[in-house]
Amino acid sequence: MYHSSTFTKLKIAALSRSSPFICHRLYQTICKDSSLPARVRFAPSPTGQLHLGGLRTALYNYLLAKKTGGTFILRIEDTDQTRYVPGAVEKLTSSLSWAGIHPDEGPPPVNGPCAPYFQSQRTDLYRKYGNKLVEEGHAYRCFCTPERLQIIRDSRKKQGRITSYDKHCSRLPTEEIQSLLAKNTPYTIRHNVFTQGITSFHDHVHGKVQFQHHVLDDTILIKSDGFPTYHLANVVDDHQMGITHVLRGEEWISSTPKHILLYNAFGWTPPSFAHLPLLLNDNRSKLSKRSGDVHVEQYIEKGYLPEAVINFVALLGWHPRGDCNLHEGHDNAEGQEDILDLQQMIHQFNLDHLHHSGAVVDPMKLSWINKQHLLRRTQTTSGLQSLVDLLSPLVNNQYASRLNREYEYRLSPAYLKQVISTVKERIRILNDIPTLCSYYFIEPDYTTKEAIDLRKKLKPNALALVSNETKTLDTLKTLSFHEGSLRIKEWIHETAETHKVNGNHLMMALRYVMTGTKVGAGVAETMHTLGRTTCLSRLSCFIDQKDDS
Repeated sequence: MYHSSTFTKLKIAALSRSSPFICHRLYQTICKDSSLPARVRFAPSPTGQLHLGGLRTALYNYLLAKKTGGTFILRIEDTDQTRYVPGAVEKLTSSLSWAGIHPDEGPPPVNGPCAPYFQSQRTDLYRKYGNKLVEEGHAYRCFCTPERLQIIRDSRKKQGRITSYDKHCSRLPTEEIQSLLAKNTPYTIRHNVFTQGITSFHDHVHGKVQFQHHVLDDTILIKSDGFPTYHLANVVDDHQMGITHVLRGEEWISSTPKHILLYNAFGWTPPSFAHLPLLLNDNRSKLSKRSGDVHVEQYIEKGYLPEAVINFVALLGWHPRGDCNLHEGHDNAEGQEDILDLQQMIHQFNLDHLHHSGAVVDPMKLSWINKQHLLRRTQTTSGLQSLVDLLSPLVNNQYASRLNREYEYRLSPAYLKQVISTVKERIRILNDIPTLCSYYFIEPDYTTKEAIDLRKKLKPNALALVSNETKTLDTLKTLSFHEGSLRIKEWIHETAETHKVNGNHLMMALRYVMTGTKVGAGVAETMHTLGRTTCLSRLSCFIDQKDDS
């Protein structure tokens, strides 16, 4: 015999597969157990690329669904045809897929029992419910022209009043309404919000929230073109799709009382709400594209790993332990507990640990997190190969046309694997390799400002030793590179000690010759990756140039 709570969970889980609507009703009316299967949705508008805040909303919904054994739905809210951007849906789904967030129900090819998942294909349903609200007195037809509405707004603004509609059409006699309808006068359907009263609800982030009705406008539910607004469509769809939890941005919290009033008008039970705090710039203003990257595609193009981006985004408003910030020690062992993969996030996700204050989007934190995930990948054969697969097209696009046949091996997977293993501690994103480490693929450019400045810092005795063919070039020819970088490091120190030159000064001179840059992996490790042939060639060229001068 099952315990009663266990039986309830099993019953709802079974019903959720066959009838999400019954599941929703059971969930709401029997209990509020957060461990029950949640039906959640991410409902973006196809108006462009996926915003970082949108990815966070999708991720939190996905984590809640997977944590509870529930369902994650993707729904496209495309009723505002004036803002529709062709190709936006494909970009949204591609970005979600890249991040590892795959809907259980959604637009084709996913589909599901609540299709269609485009709101523009459900307009007849919204009109039906809009007319139902009119018939029952919860809404009314508004025939006001745009010109009259603008006059009302301007007048109220001058008076310092809330620029809401004056409810003129809610008082029209039945005969006048019938006359206007007979003339095919364009109209909208407005929510009839009574000015007296308070609507309150519990928010998982903000606790108890309440609104006085007199601050709520008579929101348009059906536009004059017959399409619904967000307010009606999302309420109808959330009910029809059996949504149990609505996790969305904080900007929608002022709309929630309007939605609850609609739920009440229909006799439906509202879902649970969690309004996520804003993402902020460094100056704590709302995150905007003027201050940096805000779209997921921008992070993809820069070479950030998907597991790093969702790890970073997850911590912008949530933490497994419930505290508020990443550790400050981003370059040491501290903060490693913040490095989570998707499965770890699912296991630890809890609505009670959502933060109530805005989160600053810090690119340095993202870079640090990306480095940790990059290092994680290098620890396994498959992970390292995946990095090679990502690096290969970057290097080919930038250097393939500039390499002679004898150097084509520098594009091979084996060589790229060596490069990654050598520089992994020195880079934050994979794109750093072709950008900052070009000397692994083409010959160093000694005419850059960095190379010229480095040359000026070289000690004369170290430079002279590197320029001495007998003391360096000849001995380097006999050095075994197969023994690894340790043998090269020993050779550098032995050479420095024999000729009474500071070892660090000699390494700096060798770094200049081999790379033309002042930073990078260890000199010995870099030389080992470059290989004996390349090292000898660059040293010979340097000696020849020195002799010519």
